[in-house]
Amino acid sequence: REFLGNDYGEEDSRQAEYIKLGNVLHNVLASIRSTDDIDDALSRLEQDGVLFGEGELTRQHLTQLIRRRVESPRVAEWFKPGRWQLFNECTILTVDPESHRVVNRRPDRVMTDGRETIVVDFKFGHDRTDYHEQVKRYMELLSDMGHQNVRGYLWLVYRNEIIEV
Repeated sequence: REFLGNDYGEEDSRQAEYIKLGNVLHNVLASIRSTDDIDDALSRLEQDGVLFGEGELTRQHLTQLIRRRVESPRVAEWFKPGRWQLFNECTILTVDPESHRVVNRRPDRVMTDGRETIVVDFKFGHDRTDYHEQVKRYMELLSDMGHQNVRGYLWLVYRNEIIEV
C-alpha cells in the first residue's frame, strides 16, 4: 500500500466507512416496524458499541439521515405505525428447479394489509440489473404463496431513490 500513495489509502478508508454506514443503516431499517421504533433501534446499536461520538456513525447523524429518508411520501407509508402486517427479513424457502436444492430467500421488508403485498429491498450502492431480478423473484415467490396484488421496490437509500420493479 505504501507504493500507492495516500490517495488510495484515503479512498479505501472512505469506501470502508461508506460500507460500514450502509450496513448500520440496513440493520436499523430491517429491524424497525415503524418510525416509532427508530430511537429504540439506535439505542440498541449505541449499547452494542456500534455508534461512535464522531463521524457518520453518531446517533445524531444517523437519526437525521434515517428521518430524512422516511419522510418521502411512499417511504413514510411503508413505515407508518399500525398500517401493515410486517415481515422483516423473514426467510422464504423455495426449491431451485435445476438443482432441486432448498434455497433461502430473505427480502428486507415485506408488508401486507390483506389487499396488497409490498416487498422492498434496501440497497446502498448504485442501481444494478441483478437487484431488479432479485426483487422480481421475491414477488414471484410471494404470489406463489397466495399473496394478492404484489408490488416490489428497490430503495436506493443513500440517494433516497425508489424504483418500482
